[in-house]
Amino acid sequence: MAVDYIPYIRKKVGHDEILSVSLAALIVNHEGKILLEKRRDNGLYSLPGGSIDLYETVLEGVKREVREETGFLLQNPVLFQIRSGEKSIFRYPNGDVTHYVDLTFFEEVTAEDDDIKPEDQESLFLHFFSKDELPPQEEFLPNSYASVQKYLQGDFHVTID
Repeated sequence: MAVDYIPYIRKKVGHDEILSVSLAALIVNHEGKILLEKRRDNGLYSLPGGSIDLYETVLEGVKREVREETGFLLQNPVLFQIRSGEKSIFRYPNGDVTHYVDLTFFEEVTAEDDDIKPEDQESLFLHFFSKDELPPQEEFLPNSYASVQKYLQGDFHVTID
């Protein structure tokens, strides 16, 4: 049984820096629109996702996170990008600092905004954006923006940086 890792480890270390694996999904619908969430914790746009839990595989984790945040059941997520290092350090408004190894997956879906049915309240809202209506870069989490730009450039090679 999976254990919600971040609350578990934060009880032990408080706001000290930790290392965690982040899982995100670049979900694109049949019109080529990209699903973004506006996060409740910081008001920034990002790809749906979150942290892996203890006793959970990467595939189980990305499917769970996407289901919780969007209601979508990913069928065949494909590894798209891995990012880590300085660019993957996140400072939360409450003072927590996390060094992430970000794993981003890609999947095409046949869905519209009306099909989004989140199970949790982590997002202020979710919406499929066309490339012409994407929010500005400064309103994105950096790693989500990098993944969106990689997709818009047509780069489907798995990149590790």
